[in-house]
Amino acid sequence: MDIRIYFEPEKPLDSEGDDIRLITIVPIAPDVPKTEPIECFLSEYCLNDEHFTPAYRRYLDDTAAVGASDDPEKRLHRHTSGHALGNWIQVSRFGDQVETNEPECRYEWGDYLALSYTWGDPSDLREITVNGQPLLITENLEACLRVLRSKKYTQHGWRFWIDAICINQKDIVERAGQVKRMREIYTRAWTPIIWIGEEENGSREALDLIVTLASEYASRDGVEKLTSTLHRNADYFGVGRWRALNNIVCRRYWRRLWILQEVALGRYTTPVLCGEKTLCWGQFARAFGVLKKTDEVINIYITNELKEASLPFDPVIWTNLGTVQEIQFHQDSHLSDKRIHTFRLINVSRSVLSTDPRDKVYGLLSLMDESIAALIKPDYTDSVENVYRSFALATVRATGSLDVIRHCVATEGSDSPSWVPSLATEPTGDAFTLRDDSFTTSGLSSASISTMSTSDLLSCRGFIADRIDGLGCMWSRNWDSGSVLQTQSTLNPYGTFEAAQEAIWKSMVACHASPTEYLEADYGSLLATPALAKADLPEQTPLKDLVASFIFDWCVQYLAGDAEFRVGGRRLKDYWWKEVLPEQIDVVHLRDALMQRDRINLSRRLFTTNMGYVGMAPERVERGDAVAVLHGCSMPIVLRQSMDGESGDVRWRVVGDCYLHGIMNGEAMKWGRVAQDLILC
Repeated sequence: MDIRIYFEPEKPLDSEGDDIRLITIVPIAPDVPKTEPIECFLSEYCLNDEHFTPAYRRYLDDTAAVGASDDPEKRLHRHTSGHALGNWIQVSRFGDQVETNEPECRYEWGDYLALSYTWGDPSDLREITVNGQPLLITENLEACLRVLRSKKYTQHGWRFWIDAICINQKDIVERAGQVKRMREIYTRAWTPIIWIGEEENGSREALDLIVTLASEYASRDGVEKLTSTLHRNADYFGVGRWRALNNIVCRRYWRRLWILQEVALGRYTTPVLCGEKTLCWGQFARAFGVLKKTDEVINIYITNELKEASLPFDPVIWTNLGTVQEIQFHQDSHLSDKRIHTFRLINVSRSVLSTDPRDKVYGLLSLMDESIAALIKPDYTDSVENVYRSFALATVRATGSLDVIRHCVATEGSDSPSWVPSLATEPTGDAFTLRDDSFTTSGLSSASISTMSTSDLLSCRGFIADRIDGLGCMWSRNWDSGSVLQTQSTLNPYGTFEAAQEAIWKSMVACHASPTEYLEADYGSLLATPALAKADLPEQTPLKDLVASFIFDWCVQYLAGDAEFRVGGRRLKDYWWKEVLPEQIDVVHLRDALMQRDRINLSRRLFTTNMGYVGMAPERVERGDAVAVLHGCSMPIVLRQSMDGESGDVRWRVVGDCYLHGIMNGEAMKWGRVAQDLILC
């Protein structure tokens, strides 16, 4: 008998219908060896409302129940995992041995869970039985099924949706059709269930540490509490636990593109399985959030334990922490019915992995604004370049915003249009990971575009606001002052010394407190760091601990590299605080400011313009590049002029977005500049 790698059903699924395939895992008795072969049954089930049980219909019609609404659409949403479900679906907070509170099934045929996992090594296969026929699946999925078949919900007949088995992976038409249904499949599931892999490399101790970080150190002052504790006793949480936690954070699961929508369509209590141990998603999100806010844990304690074990440090830990932070943001948006900004999806999708680069678009459809998703039809026969180009145009046409080009990375010698983001390229810190509605550089204008005779050209309305003059030191050259291109202009458009000083520190953080929050706090203390570095501070205090951190030292090095760089006719060091008292510093605010400066400065540099403005732009900008205000774009765009070889017409290549203090809130729209058609190539 031949063993198949893909399960091939007798007929394909109708992408417009209500049926999906689900598997039933045959449970085993407690006295049966765990090595017993896995047996499953695959059948089609209908998600149509007509198959709801009478009891569940009564629940949906109960106006006194949690989440009740007179709106039929909102009432229907009450059966999805993304909304309040009252007592019908109540999930316990997961702990060591805690299972879900099993609810009644919603459908006459039962109910189902949707699995989120990574396939694993495609060459490492294991045999299972599906409908009496042998089927090869990856080792990681087989290990997951072994754990699931011992769970109470499996023993009670709950079914599972697992893409590798429930979709005919050889049928690209069916695969494309089911991709469009991912939102429906995961939101209609009782809950997603996450499998990050088997227990190994101290994972049980790492999960215990995750619980501790989530429960005791996720508050506003939690990072200060954590770093102070570790400064006093580096082994406070036990020897080897940081290395074990590193192994969890660096697992391949966190880099899988499809988890963006699978987990975002869940909720705080979504179960996360690591071998036999179960936690909830919210604990991972909170604990990873703590790590994301501090560099000391990673750069000191995790790094030291890796060195002691002769293991290399993997910078993917930073990427994975950022991915989890973004997933939590999208989950919160989904649960509160808020629109998810597409450009945030673009940014995080470039940080994760997909086998097929087209999935960088198709794998996000469930999270996109519906007006954009409606214009995109998955087609795995289309070229990658055309998929990305069509996505960019669909985004602009559906939203009236040009913000999609903020994710374009100019590459010399590239044949691809500079206005089409290359989603397959990992980000280098270029895109300002900020919300679309953070700034209004082009006022209330909407994008006005047209494609030219060749699809590689895009015409848009806007004007050139200024030209780049001076360039500060570069992150990629360790903030060497030799990388500075000195400012020629002596103008100060801000008027006063104090206003120019504010423009500098706000440019250092792009006027943001975090990737998702507009800056409200005073981060001017960033300019106090050189003085603090020399100050005699009391030992064993939060401020002293912060001054001793990497994140503080990096800021001092950065400012030293730009010390002679001129803004408004003065050297940058003339704007530093000359002296500082400890009581003047809000330690939490300063730490937040240092973290944000580090994010913003990654692959970026300070720059000045001919008119004297100061801002932050990608390192690859050059003197003479144009700073353009494009209608429908929330931030200024740096453009580089080129000429068409045949016609001699002016063309512009997108270099990247920038923060330019003084024009971010529509000020340049009042300068009286005449908008023109700018041809992007």
